[in-house]
Amino acid sequence: MDSSEITLQVYHHHLKIPIETYFNTVTDFLDPWDERAYQFVVHKYLEEAKDNGIVGMVRQERDENYVYLDAAVRYPMAMDGRVPL
Repeated sequence: MDSSEITLQVYHHHLKIPIETYFNTVTDFLDPWDERAYQFVVHKYLEEAKDNGIVGMVRQERDENYVYLDAAVRYPMAMDGRVPL
């Protein structure tokens, strides 16, 4: 399949994560508020859900109890709407 026959479908996933769970997930990151940490958390979420999406940009908001992630997740698709092999 030629790359010109593939397009990306982008969906936003909104996650509400207890702050303690978030910190436990990003223990390997020096800065837990770095976008790479956000992407890692979303990647783990997709992996557990057996979702083959590709994590893109992630925005974060937080309060004293939760971290809120808004993740752009891309899904490669053929022009006819089929997911390529």
